[in-house]
Amino acid sequence: MSTRLSFIVPVYKPNLDIFCKCVKSLCDQSLKEWDAVFVLDGPCDEAEKIIKAEMKKKKHNTYKIVVQDHAGAQRARNYGQEFATGDFVVHFDADCIIEPDTAKTWVEQFDKHSDVDFIYSGYKFLDEKGAIDSEHFDPYLLRVRNYISSCFPIRRSKMPKWNESLKSLQDWDFWLSAVENGAKGKYLKGYAFSTAYPDAGSISGQGCTNANWLERIDAVKKDHNLPERDICVSSLTNKIEGIALAKTLGADYQDYPNWKPHRYKTIIQLGFSFLPNRIADHISIFSDNEVAKVIFWTCDDITEIVSRLNYMAIKKYTILLNGMVNLVQCVEDKAAYDIMQAVGFNVVIRPLPMPEQPLVPLPEKPRFAVDIDSTYSAMFNTISQSLPDVELVPLTGALSLADFSGICHFHPDRTTSSNMKRALMMGRHVVSNVQAPFAGYVDDGKDFSELIPSIVEKIREQAYGPHQTAGRDYYSKITDPKGVK
Repeated sequence: MSTRLSFIVPVYKPNLDIFCKCVKSLCDQSLKEWDAVFVLDGPCDEAEKIIKAEMKKKKHNTYKIVVQDHAGAQRARNYGQEFATGDFVVHFDADCIIEPDTAKTWVEQFDKHSDVDFIYSGYKFLDEKGAIDSEHFDPYLLRVRNYISSCFPIRRSKMPKWNESLKSLQDWDFWLSAVENGAKGKYLKGYAFSTAYPDAGSISGQGCTNANWLERIDAVKKDHNLPERDICVSSLTNKIEGIALAKTLGADYQDYPNWKPHRYKTIIQLGFSFLPNRIADHISIFSDNEVAKVIFWTCDDITEIVSRLNYMAIKKYTILLNGMVNLVQCVEDKAAYDIMQAVGFNVVIRPLPMPEQPLVPLPEKPRFAVDIDSTYSAMFNTISQSLPDVELVPLTGALSLADFSGICHFHPDRTTSSNMKRALMMGRHVVSNVQAPFAGYVDDGKDFSELIPSIVEKIREQAYGPHQTAGRDYYSKITDPKGVK
Protein backbone atom coordinates (compact mmCIF):
# COMPACT_ATOMS: atom_id res chain seq x y z
CA MET A 1 0.00 0.00 0.00
CA SER A 2 1.44 3.40 -0.97
CA THR A 3 1.77 6.05 1.72
CA ARG A 4 0.34 9.44 0.83
CA LEU A 5 0.58 11.13 4.22
CA SER A 6 2.90 10.79 7.20
CA PHE A 7 2.14 12.01 10.73
CA ILE A 8 5.14 12.83 12.92
CA VAL A 9 4.05 12.99 16.55
CA PRO A 10 6.52 14.04 19.26
CA VAL A 11 5.54 12.64 22.67
CA TYR A 12 6.79 13.94 26.02
CA LYS A 13 5.00 13.40 29.34
CA PRO A 14 1.58 13.37 27.62
CA ASN A 15 -1.84 13.65 29.21
CA LEU A 16 -2.60 9.96 28.72
CA ASP A 17 -6.34 10.41 28.26
CA ILE A 18 -5.93 13.04 25.53
CA PHE A 19 -3.03 11.14 23.95
CA CYS A 20 -5.18 8.00 23.72
CA LYS A 21 -7.87 10.06 21.92
CA CYS A 22 -5.16 11.52 19.66
CA VAL A 23 -3.95 8.08 18.52
CA LYS A 24 -7.51 6.79 18.16
CA SER A 25 -8.43 9.79 15.97
CA LEU A 26 -5.50 9.00 13.66
CA CYS A 27 -6.67 5.37 13.39
CA ASP A 28 -10.20 6.57 12.55
CA GLN A 29 -9.13 8.56 9.49
CA SER A 30 -11.11 7.80 6.33
CA LEU A 31 -7.83 8.06 4.42
CA LYS A 32 -6.12 4.65 4.55
CA GLU A 33 -2.79 5.44 2.87
CA TRP A 34 -1.01 7.03 5.82
CA ASP A 35 1.70 6.19 8.29
CA ALA A 36 2.71 7.60 11.66
CA VAL A 37 6.05 8.14 13.37
CA PHE A 38 5.74 8.54 17.14
CA VAL A 39 8.93 10.08 18.51
CA LEU A 40 9.21 9.51 22.25
CA ASP A 41 11.20 12.44 23.59
CA GLY A 42 12.60 10.23 26.33
CA PRO A 43 11.24 6.73 27.11
CA CYS A 44 7.53 6.53 28.01
CA ASP A 45 6.11 3.04 28.55
CA GLU A 46 2.53 4.28 29.01
CA ALA A 47 2.54 6.14 25.69
CA GLU A 48 4.03 3.15 23.90
CA LYS A 49 1.32 0.87 25.27
CA ILE A 50 -1.42 3.25 24.11
CA ILE A 51 0.02 3.45 20.58
CA LYS A 52 0.32 -0.32 20.18
CA ALA A 53 -3.11 -1.03 21.67
CA GLU A 54 -4.98 1.50 19.49
CA MET A 55 -3.13 0.50 16.33
CA LYS A 56 -3.85 -3.17 17.00
CA LYS A 57 -7.57 -2.47 17.42
CA LYS A 58 -7.72 -0.89 13.97
CA LYS A 59 -5.25 -3.37 12.43
CA HIS A 60 -3.15 -0.44 11.26
CA ASN A 61 0.46 -1.55 11.01
CA THR A 62 2.12 1.34 9.15
CA TYR A 63 3.56 3.10 12.16
CA LYS A 64 6.87 3.38 13.95
CA ILE A 65 7.84 4.17 17.52
CA VAL A 66 11.29 5.71 17.86
CA VAL A 67 12.96 7.00 21.01
CA GLN A 68 15.43 9.81 21.54
CA ASP A 69 17.04 11.19 24.67
CA HIS A 70 14.92 14.10 25.88
CA ALA A 71 15.87 17.08 23.71
CA GLY A 72 12.58 18.91 23.02
CA ALA A 73 9.79 18.86 20.44
CA GLN A 74 11.84 20.42 17.63
CA ARG A 75 14.59 17.81 17.85
CA ALA A 76 11.90 15.11 17.92
CA ARG A 77 10.21 16.49 14.82
CA ASN A 78 13.49 16.66 12.93
CA TYR A 79 14.33 13.12 14.01
CA GLY A 80 10.90 11.90 12.91
CA GLN A 81 11.46 13.30 9.40
CA GLU A 82 14.09 10.58 8.89
CA PHE A 83 11.43 7.85 9.21
CA ALA A 84 8.38 9.39 7.49
CA THR A 85 7.61 7.96 4.04
CA GLY A 86 4.58 9.98 2.89
CA ASP A 87 4.35 12.33 -0.07
CA PHE A 88 3.09 14.87 2.46
CA VAL A 89 4.14 15.27 6.09
CA VAL A 90 2.16 16.52 9.11
CA HIS A 91 3.97 17.45 12.32
CA PHE A 92 1.09 16.61 14.62
CA ASP A 93 0.92 17.23 18.37
CA ALA A 94 0.21 14.58 21.01
CA ASP A 95 -2.60 16.66 22.53
CA CYS A 96 -4.54 17.10 19.26
CA ILE A 97 -7.57 15.13 18.08
CA ILE A 98 -8.03 15.18 14.32
CA GLU A 99 -11.42 15.16 12.56
CA PRO A 100 -12.23 11.86 10.75
CA ASP A 101 -12.08 13.12 7.13
CA THR A 102 -9.32 15.69 7.54
CA ALA A 103 -6.41 13.67 6.14
CA LYS A 104 -8.48 12.58 3.12
CA THR A 105 -9.48 16.18 2.45
CA TRP A 106 -5.85 17.29 2.62
CA VAL A 107 -4.67 14.71 0.09
CA GLU A 108 -7.59 15.46 -2.25
CA GLN A 109 -6.68 19.16 -2.16
CA PHE A 110 -3.02 18.42 -2.90
CA ASP A 111 -4.06 16.25 -5.86
CA LYS A 112 -6.43 18.93 -7.12
CA HIS A 113 -3.98 21.83 -6.73
CA SER A 114 -0.54 20.82 -7.96
CA ASP A 115 0.85 24.30 -7.28
CA VAL A 116 -0.02 24.10 -3.55
CA ASP A 117 2.71 22.98 -1.14
CA PHE A 118 0.97 23.19 2.22
CA ILE A 119 -2.63 23.26 3.42
CA TYR A 120 -4.03 24.75 6.60
CA SER A 121 -7.22 25.91 8.30
CA GLY A 122 -8.46 26.76 11.77
CA TYR A 123 -8.70 24.54 14.84
CA LYS A 124 -10.79 24.24 17.99
CA PHE A 125 -9.95 23.93 21.67
CA LEU A 126 -11.20 20.98 23.69
CA ASP A 127 -14.01 21.38 26.22
CA GLU A 128 -15.66 24.07 24.08
CA LYS A 129 -13.07 26.68 25.03
CA GLY A 130 -13.31 28.43 21.69
CA ALA A 131 -11.53 28.21 18.36
CA ILE A 132 -8.87 29.94 16.30
CA ASP A 133 -9.50 30.64 12.63
CA SER A 134 -6.78 31.44 10.13
CA GLU A 135 -6.18 33.74 7.14
CA HIS A 136 -6.07 33.33 3.39
CA PHE A 137 -2.51 32.70 2.28
CA ASP A 138 -0.52 35.92 2.01
CA PRO A 139 3.30 35.85 2.34
CA TYR A 140 3.27 39.53 3.40
CA LEU A 141 0.94 38.82 6.31
CA LEU A 142 2.97 35.78 7.36
CA ARG A 143 6.05 38.01 7.61
CA VAL A 144 4.12 40.20 10.07
CA ARG A 145 2.71 37.47 12.30
CA ASN A 146 1.97 33.76 12.30
CA TYR A 147 -1.50 32.50 11.46
CA ILE A 148 -0.73 28.81 10.75
CA SER A 149 -0.52 26.04 13.34
CA SER A 150 2.32 23.54 13.12
CA CYS A 151 -0.15 20.63 12.75
CA PHE A 152 -0.79 20.90 9.00
CA PRO A 153 0.60 19.01 5.98
CA ILE A 154 3.41 20.09 3.68
CA ARG A 155 4.96 18.53 0.59
CA ARG A 156 8.11 16.67 1.48
CA SER A 157 10.08 18.54 -1.20
CA LYS A 158 9.36 21.91 0.46
CA MET A 159 9.65 20.77 4.08
CA PRO A 160 12.27 22.64 6.14
CA LYS A 161 13.94 21.52 9.34
CA TRP A 162 12.72 22.83 12.68
CA ASN A 163 14.83 25.46 14.43
CA GLU A 164 15.91 23.71 17.63
CA SER A 165 17.29 26.88 19.24
CA LEU A 166 13.97 28.74 19.52
CA LYS A 167 12.15 28.75 22.86
CA SER A 168 8.77 29.47 21.22
CA LEU A 169 7.16 30.66 17.98
CA GLN A 170 8.69 27.60 16.27
CA ASP A 171 5.62 27.17 14.05
CA TRP A 172 6.01 30.72 12.72
CA ASP A 173 9.68 30.06 11.99
CA PHE A 174 8.82 26.76 10.26
CA TRP A 175 6.25 28.28 7.88
CA LEU A 176 8.45 31.29 7.13
CA SER A 177 11.23 28.88 6.17
CA ALA A 178 8.83 26.90 3.99
CA VAL A 179 7.70 30.00 2.11
CA GLU A 180 11.30 31.12 1.72
CA ASN A 181 11.90 27.68 0.14
CA GLY A 182 9.26 28.60 -2.46
CA ALA A 183 6.29 26.91 -0.81
CA LYS A 184 2.77 28.16 -1.53
CA GLY A 185 -0.04 27.66 0.98
CA LYS A 186 -3.78 27.14 0.64
CA TYR A 187 -6.34 28.04 3.31
CA LEU A 188 -9.34 25.77 3.82
CA LYS A 189 -12.30 27.15 5.74
CA GLY A 190 -13.28 25.22 8.86
CA TYR A 191 -11.54 23.39 11.69
CA ALA A 192 -9.23 20.41 11.11
CA PHE A 193 -8.67 19.25 14.68
CA SER A 194 -9.20 20.03 18.35
CA THR A 195 -6.43 20.60 20.85
CA ALA A 196 -5.90 21.17 24.55
CA TYR A 197 -6.07 24.81 25.63
CA PRO A 198 -2.53 26.18 26.29
CA ASP A 199 -1.56 26.26 29.96
CA ALA A 200 1.26 28.10 31.71
CA GLY A 201 3.64 25.16 31.26
CA SER A 202 3.08 24.59 27.54
CA ILE A 203 5.28 25.94 24.75
CA SER A 204 2.47 28.26 23.63
CA GLY A 205 1.75 29.36 27.18
CA GLN A 206 5.39 30.16 27.90
CA GLY A 207 5.95 31.86 24.57
CA CYS A 208 2.90 34.13 24.74
CA THR A 209 3.56 35.93 28.01
CA ASN A 210 3.95 39.69 27.76
CA ALA A 211 7.25 39.53 29.64
CA ASN A 212 9.11 37.58 26.97
CA TRP A 213 7.08 38.34 23.86
CA LEU A 214 9.36 40.94 22.26
CA GLU A 215 12.50 38.93 22.98
CA ARG A 216 11.07 35.82 21.32
CA ILE A 217 9.53 37.59 18.35
CA ASP A 218 12.86 39.37 17.82
CA ALA A 219 14.63 35.99 17.56
CA VAL A 220 12.40 34.95 14.65
CA LYS A 221 12.65 38.34 12.97
CA LYS A 222 16.44 38.21 13.12
CA ASP A 223 16.62 34.73 11.57
CA HIS A 224 14.36 35.75 8.69
CA ASN A 225 15.47 39.35 8.23
CA LEU A 226 12.01 40.70 9.00
CA PRO A 227 11.75 44.50 9.23
CA GLU A 228 10.95 46.37 12.44
CA ARG A 229 8.22 48.73 11.26
CA ASP A 230 7.11 51.94 12.99
CA ILE A 231 3.60 52.00 11.52
CA CYS A 232 0.80 49.48 12.08
CA VAL A 233 -2.55 49.48 10.29
CA SER A 234 -5.69 47.96 11.75
CA SER A 235 -9.18 47.59 10.28
CA LEU A 236 -11.87 45.49 11.91
CA THR A 237 -14.55 46.53 9.40
CA ASN A 238 -12.50 46.78 6.18
CA LYS A 239 -9.79 44.15 6.60
CA ILE A 240 -8.96 43.64 2.92
CA GLU A 241 -8.63 47.38 2.44
CA GLY A 242 -6.64 47.62 5.68
CA ILE A 243 -4.09 45.04 4.52
CA ALA A 244 -3.83 46.81 1.15
CA LEU A 245 -3.19 50.10 2.98
CA ALA A 246 -0.49 48.51 5.14
CA LYS A 247 1.26 47.16 2.05
CA THR A 248 1.00 50.57 0.37
CA LEU A 249 2.57 52.31 3.38
CA GLY A 250 5.21 49.64 3.99
CA ALA A 251 3.59 49.07 7.39
CA ASP A 252 2.54 46.06 9.48
CA TYR A 253 -1.08 44.95 9.66
CA GLN A 254 -2.63 43.68 12.90
CA ASP A 255 -6.30 43.26 13.77
CA TYR A 256 -5.48 44.17 17.37
CA PRO A 257 -2.08 45.93 17.57
CA ASN A 258 -2.22 46.11 21.39
CA TRP A 259 -2.85 42.41 22.03
CA LYS A 260 0.88 42.01 22.80
CA PRO A 261 3.72 44.42 23.58
CA HIS A 262 4.97 46.26 20.48
CA ARG A 263 7.29 49.05 19.34
CA TYR A 264 4.96 50.83 16.93
CA LYS A 265 5.13 54.61 16.88
CA THR A 266 1.93 55.13 14.86
CA ILE A 267 -1.28 53.10 14.67
CA ILE A 268 -3.65 53.77 11.76
CA GLN A 269 -7.24 52.61 12.03
CA LEU A 270 -9.12 52.30 8.73
CA GLY A 271 -12.80 52.63 9.53
CA PHE A 272 -14.27 53.27 12.96
CA SER A 273 -17.67 51.83 13.83
CA PHE A 274 -19.83 52.86 16.78
CA LEU A 275 -22.10 49.81 16.59
CA PRO A 276 -22.37 48.15 20.03
CA ASN A 277 -20.54 44.97 18.97
CA ARG A 278 -17.56 46.92 17.61
CA ILE A 279 -17.04 50.13 19.55
CA ALA A 280 -15.16 48.56 22.48
CA ASP A 281 -12.70 46.82 20.15
CA HIS A 282 -12.09 49.99 18.15
CA ILE A 283 -11.53 52.10 21.24
CA SER A 284 -9.12 49.49 22.69
CA ILE A 285 -6.85 49.81 19.66
CA PHE A 286 -6.14 53.40 20.72
CA SER A 287 -5.50 52.66 24.40
CA ASP A 288 -1.81 53.69 24.35
CA ASN A 289 -1.41 57.46 24.81
CA GLU A 290 2.28 57.34 23.84
CA VAL A 291 1.52 56.18 20.29
CA ALA A 292 0.48 58.52 17.47
CA LYS A 293 -2.99 57.57 16.23
CA VAL A 294 -4.81 58.12 12.95
CA ILE A 295 -8.40 57.35 11.97
CA PHE A 296 -9.38 57.26 8.32
CA TRP A 297 -13.15 57.63 8.43
CA THR A 298 -14.85 55.75 5.57
CA CYS A 299 -18.07 56.65 3.79
CA ASP A 300 -19.73 53.69 5.57
CA ASP A 301 -18.74 55.18 8.93
CA ILE A 302 -20.21 58.53 7.98
CA THR A 303 -23.47 56.91 6.86
CA GLU A 304 -23.62 55.09 10.19
CA ILE A 305 -23.11 58.33 12.14
CA VAL A 306 -25.70 60.22 10.15
CA SER A 307 -28.41 57.56 9.98
CA ARG A 308 -27.97 55.23 12.99
CA LEU A 309 -26.67 57.20 15.97
CA ASN A 310 -28.74 59.44 18.21
CA TYR A 311 -27.63 62.88 19.34
CA MET A 312 -26.46 61.79 22.81
CA ALA A 313 -24.35 58.95 21.40
CA ILE A 314 -22.70 61.26 18.88
CA LYS A 315 -21.86 63.81 21.59
CA LYS A 316 -20.39 61.09 23.79
CA TYR A 317 -18.11 59.82 21.01
CA THR A 318 -17.05 63.26 19.78
CA ILE A 319 -15.88 64.09 23.31
CA LEU A 320 -14.11 60.74 23.59
CA LEU A 321 -12.24 60.91 20.28
CA ASN A 322 -11.62 64.65 20.15
CA GLY A 323 -10.06 64.38 23.61
CA MET A 324 -7.65 61.58 22.73
CA VAL A 325 -3.96 62.44 22.89
CA ASN A 326 -2.00 62.24 19.61
CA LEU A 327 -5.05 61.44 17.46
CA VAL A 328 -5.67 62.75 13.94
CA GLN A 329 -9.02 62.04 12.27
CA CYS A 330 -9.04 62.06 8.46
CA VAL A 331 -11.81 62.19 5.85
CA GLU A 332 -11.74 61.93 2.06
CA ASP A 333 -13.26 65.18 0.84
CA LYS A 334 -15.06 68.44 1.61
CA ALA A 335 -18.49 66.75 1.75
CA ALA A 336 -17.29 64.32 4.43
CA TYR A 337 -15.53 67.16 6.26
CA ASP A 338 -18.72 69.24 6.41
CA ILE A 339 -20.77 66.31 7.76
CA MET A 340 -18.25 65.35 10.44
CA GLN A 341 -17.68 68.94 11.53
CA ALA A 342 -21.44 69.50 11.76
CA VAL A 343 -21.88 66.61 14.20
CA GLY A 344 -18.83 67.64 16.22
CA PHE A 345 -15.81 65.54 15.14
CA ASN A 346 -12.51 67.37 14.66
CA VAL A 347 -11.37 66.10 11.25
CA VAL A 348 -8.96 67.08 8.50
CA ILE A 349 -9.16 66.31 4.79
CA ARG A 350 -6.54 63.70 3.93
CA PRO A 351 -7.48 61.20 1.19
CA LEU A 352 -6.73 57.60 1.99
CA PRO A 353 -3.45 56.46 0.38
CA MET A 354 -3.86 53.90 -2.39
CA PRO A 355 -1.40 51.90 -4.45
CA GLU A 356 -0.96 52.76 -8.10
CA GLN A 357 -3.62 51.05 -10.20
CA PRO A 358 -2.95 49.29 -13.53
CA LEU A 359 -4.26 50.85 -16.74
CA VAL A 360 -5.82 47.94 -18.62
CA PRO A 361 -7.96 48.01 -21.80
CA LEU A 362 -11.63 48.86 -21.46
CA PRO A 363 -14.13 46.06 -22.25
CA GLU A 364 -15.46 45.95 -25.80
CA LYS A 365 -19.07 46.17 -24.67
CA PRO A 366 -19.77 48.92 -22.09
CA ARG A 367 -20.16 47.47 -18.58
CA PHE A 368 -20.75 49.50 -15.43
CA ALA A 369 -20.37 48.17 -11.91
CA VAL A 370 -23.26 49.21 -9.69
CA ASP A 371 -22.22 50.23 -6.16
CA ILE A 372 -25.38 51.66 -4.58
CA ASP A 373 -27.26 51.90 -1.32
CA SER A 374 -30.38 49.73 -1.17
CA THR A 375 -32.58 52.85 -1.35
CA TYR A 376 -31.52 53.26 -4.99
CA SER A 377 -32.20 49.63 -6.03
CA ALA A 378 -35.66 50.12 -7.56
CA MET A 379 -34.44 53.13 -9.51
CA PHE A 380 -31.51 51.21 -11.00
CA ASN A 381 -33.79 48.36 -12.06
CA THR A 382 -35.58 50.89 -14.24
CA ILE A 383 -32.30 52.43 -15.44
CA SER A 384 -31.02 49.00 -16.48
CA GLN A 385 -34.07 48.49 -18.73
CA SER A 386 -33.40 51.89 -20.32
CA LEU A 387 -29.83 50.92 -21.29
CA PRO A 388 -30.04 47.68 -23.29
CA ASP A 389 -26.61 48.36 -24.84
CA VAL A 390 -24.86 48.86 -21.45
CA GLU A 391 -24.51 46.02 -18.97
CA LEU A 392 -25.10 47.04 -15.33
CA VAL A 393 -23.69 44.54 -12.84
CA PRO A 394 -23.95 44.69 -9.01
CA LEU A 395 -20.45 45.14 -7.59
CA THR A 396 -19.43 42.26 -5.31
CA GLY A 397 -16.17 41.25 -3.70
CA ALA A 398 -15.55 38.65 -6.39
CA LEU A 399 -15.44 41.24 -9.20
CA SER A 400 -12.64 43.54 -10.30
CA LEU A 401 -13.17 47.12 -11.47
CA ALA A 402 -10.72 46.35 -14.28
CA ASP A 403 -13.50 44.32 -15.93
CA PHE A 404 -15.76 47.37 -16.25
CA SER A 405 -15.95 50.60 -18.23
CA GLY A 406 -16.88 52.44 -15.08
CA ILE A 407 -18.86 52.47 -11.87
CA CYS A 408 -22.23 53.87 -10.77
CA HIS A 409 -21.90 55.02 -7.16
CA PHE A 410 -24.98 56.34 -5.32
CA HIS A 411 -25.04 56.52 -1.52
CA PRO A 412 -26.89 58.85 0.85
CA ASP A 413 -23.72 60.22 2.50
CA ARG A 414 -22.55 61.65 -0.89
CA THR A 415 -18.86 61.33 0.00
CA THR A 416 -16.00 59.90 -2.05
CA SER A 417 -15.47 56.15 -1.63
CA SER A 418 -12.43 53.95 -2.20
CA ASN A 419 -14.21 52.27 -5.11
CA MET A 420 -14.72 55.63 -6.82
CA LYS A 421 -11.07 56.56 -6.38
CA ARG A 422 -9.86 53.15 -7.49
CA ALA A 423 -12.02 53.30 -10.62
CA LEU A 424 -10.74 56.75 -11.56
CA MET A 425 -7.14 55.70 -10.89
CA MET A 426 -7.69 52.79 -13.31
CA GLY A 427 -8.88 55.21 -16.00
CA ARG A 428 -12.50 54.13 -15.58
CA HIS A 429 -15.55 56.40 -15.58
CA VAL A 430 -17.69 57.29 -12.58
CA VAL A 431 -21.34 58.27 -12.49
CA SER A 432 -22.35 59.37 -9.00
CA ASN A 433 -24.30 61.65 -6.69
CA VAL A 434 -20.92 62.67 -5.23
CA GLN A 435 -19.40 65.92 -6.46
CA ALA A 436 -15.89 64.51 -6.86
CA PRO A 437 -13.23 65.70 -9.32
CA PHE A 438 -13.49 63.97 -12.73
CA ALA A 439 -16.63 62.05 -11.75
CA GLY A 440 -19.84 62.38 -13.75
CA TYR A 441 -22.04 64.13 -11.21
CA VAL A 442 -25.82 63.69 -11.09
CA ASP A 443 -27.90 65.68 -8.58
CA ASP A 444 -30.16 63.07 -6.96
CA GLY A 445 -32.33 65.70 -5.27
CA LYS A 446 -34.64 65.61 -8.29
CA ASP A 447 -37.92 63.75 -8.70
CA PHE A 448 -37.50 60.23 -10.12
CA SER A 449 -39.10 61.31 -13.39
CA GLU A 450 -36.18 63.71 -13.91
CA LEU A 451 -33.47 61.80 -12.06
CA ILE A 452 -33.67 58.53 -14.01
CA PRO A 453 -33.24 60.18 -17.45
CA SER A 454 -30.33 62.21 -16.04
CA ILE A 455 -28.50 59.09 -14.86
CA VAL A 456 -29.24 57.25 -18.13
CA GLU A 457 -27.88 60.20 -20.11
CA LYS A 458 -24.74 60.43 -17.95
CA ILE A 459 -23.99 56.70 -18.22
CA ARG A 460 -24.52 56.75 -22.00
CA GLU A 461 -22.33 59.86 -22.29
CA GLN A 462 -19.41 58.04 -20.62
CA ALA A 463 -20.02 54.46 -21.73
CA TYR A 464 -18.24 54.77 -25.08
CA GLY A 465 -15.55 57.23 -24.03
CA PRO A 466 -11.79 56.50 -23.81
CA HIS A 467 -9.82 56.06 -20.59
CA GLN A 468 -10.35 58.82 -18.01
CA THR A 469 -6.66 59.75 -17.84
CA ALA A 470 -7.13 63.14 -16.17
CA GLY A 471 -8.86 61.53 -13.19
CA ARG A 472 -6.17 58.86 -13.07
CA ASP A 473 -3.41 61.48 -12.86
CA TYR A 474 -5.27 63.55 -10.24
CA TYR A 475 -6.06 60.72 -7.82
CA SER A 476 -2.66 59.06 -8.24
CA LYS A 477 -1.13 62.30 -7.02
CA ILE A 478 -3.40 63.07 -4.05
CA THR A 479 -3.38 59.47 -2.78
CA ASP A 480 0.42 59.07 -2.93
CA PRO A 481 1.39 57.30 0.33
CA LYS A 482 4.47 59.52 0.78
CA GLY A 483 2.25 62.38 1.91
CA VAL A 484 0.69 60.35 4.71
CA LYS A 485 3.95 58.80 5.87
